[in-house]
Amino acid sequence: MNYFAILFTQGENWEKGKHIWEQDLEEHKVYWTQHRKEKVIAGGPFMDDTGGLIIVEVESLEEAKELASYDPAVSNKIFHANVHPWRLVSKKF
Repeated sequence: MNYFAILFTQGENWEKGKHIWEQDLEEHKVYWTQHRKEKVIAGGPFMDDTGGLIIVEVESLEEAKELASYDPAVSNKIFHANVHPWRLVSKKF
């Protein structure tokens, strides 16, 4: 298994002037909750309302990109998603 960081940034349908908590992200939350136990290591919003980050553990970059592309917030263009290979150095420092 490999780790990937999915970086979410504001898309074309991001409602300008609204905080991240006010965006239409319910389907996004439901989607990632379905994957929480098997694939999601950590995730959450940036507190400056610019987007968020999810770390997943999956077999390949293609699988991580596929997960990101099926996210309703991505398909509805609330978010753009960029996937990056990521290395876990330590769980605790």
